[in-house]
Amino acid sequence: MIRHLDRANRVALAVIGLGLLAGGVLSFLYGLGVLGSAGPSAPLLTAPERHYAATSPWVWPLIGFIGALVAVLGLLAAMAQLRPDDVRSLPLEADRSKGATTLSADAVTGALEDEIESYHGVRQAHARLTHSARYPHLKVRVTLTADADVRTTLERIESGALPHLRDFLEQPQLPARVRLHVGAMSR
Repeated sequence: MIRHLDRANRVALAVIGLGLLAGGVLSFLYGLGVLGSAGPSAPLLTAPERHYAATSPWVWPLIGFIGALVAVLGLLAAMAQLRPDDVRSLPLEADRSKGATTLSADAVTGALEDEIESYHGVRQAHARLTHSARYPHLKVRVTLTADADVRTTLERIESGALPHLRDFLEQPQLPARVRLHVGAMSR
């Protein structure tokens, strides 16, 4: 899904960029007088064009509609950028012709959190899978007690919980970022 959004973003930005480039080039050429003899001091619209716009009842509503459409599309694009990229489910069957069995990402991260929270010195763990269902990335936040040995806890996570998850997901190269905090977890 993320690759699809990335491709859509690139296409949309390319179209907008080309449109703005074309508008800029046309404005530059018009200002130089290449597109007509009016020059930079002449109004952009001629008197008959201004009269047509003023007397036609559909012109200004159309301009308003186009402006609103651009605003809504911009808002949707901004919301898509702000949406978290959490993975909600993981495919258990790579071959879709055999079926579409999935596993909740919350179940996977919950098991990882339970394992990490069972380690000595760990007060709380929070894990989430991000990026995409086919190529997930793991982010783990672990809150330690004040008397916890940070190095030992991190080594235990790296040699225990993370390999268990990678084995279960059959992704030995699963990228993982582990953040350790001492004291209360801030949300």
